[in-house]
Amino acid sequence: MKVNYTIELLLPAVTASLGVIGKDIDVTVKKDKDGYPIFNGKHIKGILRERVYQFKRALGVEEKEIENFVNNYFGKEGNYIKNNSFNQIRFSNLTIKDKKSYANKINVEKLIGNRYGIRINRKTRSTVPQSLFNYEFLSRNNVFVGSLDINDNIKNEDLKFILACLFHLDKIGGMKSRGIGKVRVKINGNYLEGENGVVETKSLDKIISELKREDKKASTELKTDEFVKYNYTLELEEPIVLKSIELGNYIKTRNSVQGSTVRGALIEYFCRKGYDLNVLKNIEASDATREDNKVSLASLFETKYEIKNEGNKKVKIDKVISSDTEYKDGTKYERSSSSDFKATGNEISVKISTKLKSAENGMLFNTEYINNTKEEDKNNKQKNEIKFPTENIKLVGDLKLPKEISQEKFIVYIGKYKFKGFGKATITIKKYSDTNKADLEARINNLSDKVRKDIESKIGKETEKEIRNEIQDKDKKVICFDLYSDMIIPFTDIYDAGEQFLMLAGLKDENLKFNLKRSFINTGKLEGFNIINGVRKVDELIFTKGSVFTYIIEENACDSILEKLTKIEANGLGLRKNEGFGRVRICSERGGK
Repeated sequence: MKVNYTIELLLPAVTASLGVIGKDIDVTVKKDKDGYPIFNGKHIKGILRERVYQFKRALGVEEKEIENFVNNYFGKEGNYIKNNSFNQIRFSNLTIKDKKSYANKINVEKLIGNRYGIRINRKTRSTVPQSLFNYEFLSRNNVFVGSLDINDNIKNEDLKFILACLFHLDKIGGMKSRGIGKVRVKINGNYLEGENGVVETKSLDKIISELKREDKKASTELKTDEFVKYNYTLELEEPIVLKSIELGNYIKTRNSVQGSTVRGALIEYFCRKGYDLNVLKNIEASDATREDNKVSLASLFETKYEIKNEGNKKVKIDKVISSDTEYKDGTKYERSSSSDFKATGNEISVKISTKLKSAENGMLFNTEYINNTKEEDKNNKQKNEIKFPTENIKLVGDLKLPKEISQEKFIVYIGKYKFKGFGKATITIKKYSDTNKADLEARINNLSDKVRKDIESKIGKETEKEIRNEIQDKDKKVICFDLYSDMIIPFTDIYDAGEQFLMLAGLKDENLKFNLKRSFINTGKLEGFNIINGVRKVDELIFTKGSVFTYIIEENACDSILEKLTKIEANGLGLRKNEGFGRVRICSERGGK
């Protein structure tokens, strides 16, 4: 069930974002990418957890029982799908209620102010030298909205206790000891009965009785052998954290949504609905890519600087079909670093000791996150301008679901911190259609013609040295394998990427000659956990998404392997293909000139 609540600022409040070194403000109001103030779900979860702990202790409940209650509803490390009762509460971010009014009034009514403060030495009761600082705050009467997602099977007495604790949150944000941050809470549009000076009050029992509970029991049984393929669109509703590397308390995010991430989110969604986990394990999903369904290939290069004759834009080429090393004016080409998206901010937080009410030593966390809205055009972006409305990022892919599932839209949660205001997304599915409609043989012929023309254009010129080793093979067919997802390889070492790829593809004996000059291969190591039972997966070697393997072959030999190539596109290569790894496109349309 969803519990919507509103928090009204009775006094100014600080969202406790760190300031920027060298700037005038030491502590700034935390804002989202579009400029609106925000309280992260992590913060709300922390203060509600603390209030639950305080009330339980005040009632004389034993520590062990309190710990079990808190772990059950606020989570603990190791919450995985298998044997999970899904009782953990999910917290959304607190966002400004009326964004349009806020955007219009921000400069008129000064809804954000700033103050000066100074630190006091508690022992000497005198000021600490050079401790003067200033901080921004949100003015009183700002209203924020958020929601809690609670399991429908929660016991009534537990739900009543948690909502009572929510009603009795009296302060929010940072610097509460300085007399700021006082708030008042409404749940589903109502104040708690007995609240002074307000209308629209209801008893807690009445509020709980009006909450809508869904029947989580699955309406049909799933069969293991009947799966249907769909196209899906993934729309990001909240910022997401996709862990790439974790270094101590620092988490670096990935720049793409892997198929395994989408698959895991779907398995969890349907498992919550009561479907058989053993059948759900057979769900398959591809990586979520941009709406044009194209991947930024490693063969894509661009000029180091903008070119005046090209409208002050960088010129892009694909090195599979062009062997140029520099633009006509001598500007060098370098790797293009475009990706599906990139980190747009950092969430910095500290762990607070429930007992001591102070920060725990060494518990400062820094997490990169990706915003859910599209980047603004740099030419149209103005400093401090608030845009309304904003458009969510949409990604596409394909997946396989049990035939009995007829639902077309799912709200899922992906990445880390799913219970703390990150990762909410909507998946919409429709009947599968292949967007790669061009015939495979036609694609091979088209690419081969472009490569041949590139070689012929340099013969007899100073640039002939760039393609000298390819002249004798210019009339042969060119086959290019583009990785549309990471490919997990069953090797302990990479000693000859071109040869090992042919072994994986079953093409080692097909007289394919590796073209090193027109191949662009990146490798890496894949880490991860099994979300079903929490077992850490063994690190595996991968050819990373966007890598390009190029081969040449005689024309008659090419005709004989077309069937094999078609199967490679349909089935993929490498390990864990059901999780979206190993997707391959052959001779896909090249970007650039």
